[in-house]
Amino acid sequence: MCGRFVQKDLKDLADAFDARLRHDLEPRLLAPRFNIAPTADIGVIGLDRTGTRTVTAMRWGLVPSWANDATGAARMNNARSESAADKPSFRDAWQKRRAVIPADGFYEWPQKGDRKQPWYVARTDGRPMGFAALWDVWRGGDDGPLFTCCILTAAANDEMGRIHERTPVMLMDDAAVANWLSPDTPEIARHGLMRAPAAGTLVLRPVTPLVNAVRNDNADLLAPYQPGAAPVAAVGSLL
Repeated sequence: MCGRFVQKDLKDLADAFDARLRHDLEPRLLAPRFNIAPTADIGVIGLDRTGTRTVTAMRWGLVPSWANDATGAARMNNARSESAADKPSFRDAWQKRRAVIPADGFYEWPQKGDRKQPWYVARTDGRPMGFAALWDVWRGGDDGPLFTCCILTAAANDEMGRIHERTPVMLMDDAAVANWLSPDTPEIARHGLMRAPAAGTLVLRPVTPLVNAVRNDNADLLAPYQPGAAPVAAVGSLL
């Protein structure tokens, strides 16, 4: 699963994936974002008509092109990779509209007693993650076409299984990114990418419950946190 994630600097993320930013991206997407929730507009990497990797803006929460309205987007932020190729909501995108969502890390909420303690997950090597994603365009509104996307998930490995049974599919090197985005990649090869990352490639740590409120969005959310401590916002960044 992935319910919230981080895009600290979209320009840096684009550079890390050898992608260019569209010139018409809104400035708010270029600002640091530490608590992105479903239905937010995010930066997404896809291939333009020339085959160049390009970062564009999409709404997180997929709305199929055939949907009657866009109200189901919040429930479609993730899709199970095992069934996406067959589900009506995702199968056309699986074949024709694949993307990568760049991220510095993401949050997960394992149950701890009667409450959920948020954890932050990032790469051990400090490099950004590339979530395998699907996208679609819905044209049923009055404000023009709505571009939306979702993150594909897989069964968690033992490492991620400490906090959740599912994990976002992470494309851990450029070859995986290229294969996922390419329209020429065979079906069996795409399915082969749908797995948890190798053991030892992720670092997991508890973070402040202030993450629970979407209105809290700053670097202090990533600071070391001791569960049981009062969730008091720090002054300035601790990173």
